[in-house]
Amino acid sequence: TELKRAGAAIRALNEDLERRVEERTAALARANKEMESFAYSISHDLRAPVRALSGFSDILLREHGRGLNAEASRLLGRIVHNAQRMGDMVDDLLRLSRVGRGELDRRPVDVNAVVKEVIAARSGEYPLTHVVTAPLPGANCDRGLIRQVFENLIGNALKYSSRAAAPRVEIGGETHGAETVYFVRDNGTGFDMHFAGRLFGIFQRLHTESDFPGTGVGLVIVKRIIERHGGRIWADAKPNEGATFFFTLG
Repeated sequence: TELKRAGAAIRALNEDLERRVEERTAALARANKEMESFAYSISHDLRAPVRALSGFSDILLREHGRGLNAEASRLLGRIVHNAQRMGDMVDDLLRLSRVGRGELDRRPVDVNAVVKEVIAARSGEYPLTHVVTAPLPGANCDRGLIRQVFENLIGNALKYSSRAAAPRVEIGGETHGAETVYFVRDNGTGFDMHFAGRLFGIFQRLHTESDFPGTGVGLVIVKRIIERHGGRIWADAKPNEGATFFFTLG
C-alpha cells in the first residue's frame, strides 16, 4: 500500500512538473513572438526617418559643403556617416526579425551551388584574397536562409582577413555519422576566445567600427537561422591567427 501511495505521489509530481514545463514553454514562445513583433515594428517605423536624415544630410554636404567651415563640414560628415550606420543597423534588425517570422522551406539543397553564388557576389570586393572550397555535403534546409548564413560568415571571413599578408578563406564540410559540420575559416585578425561569449550577442562586437565596419547583428542572424534548423554554431580563434566558425543544421 505504501509503495502504491508513493508511486501515485510520484506520478502526480511528474504530471504537475510536465504541466508547468508546458505552461512556461508556451509563455516563453508568446514572449518571443511579442519581442519579434516589437522589434519588427520599431525597425520598420525607424527606417523612413533614418533614411530621410541620411539623405538630407548627404545632400546638404554635397550641395552646400563648400560654404561651411572645416569644423562644420567635419561635423556634418559625421552626421552622414552615423545616419548611414544607423540605417544599416535598422536593416539588420529587420532581417533578424524576419528570420523568426516565416515558415522554414526545408528541402534538399546543393550547398556547393549556394557557396559558389556567395563567393561570386562577394569576392570582387577582395580581389587579393585566395578563396578555397572543398566539396560540401548537401543539406535538407531552407535555401534562402542557408544562403544568408554563408553570406554573413564568408563576408566576415573576407573582411577580417583582408589585412593579412596573404589573405585566405577556406570553406568546407565533413560528415560525422548522421551529423554534417560545415566550416568557414580565415587567416585574419582573429580574436581572444575569452570573449567568445559576446560573438552572438546583438550589437556586440570584438573589433572597433574604425578597424572593421559592421553593425554587430550578422552573427546573431546566423545563430538564429541555424537554431531554427535545429543546429548549433561555435567558433575557434586566436588573436592575429584567424578564426574558424563551425555549424550544423540538425
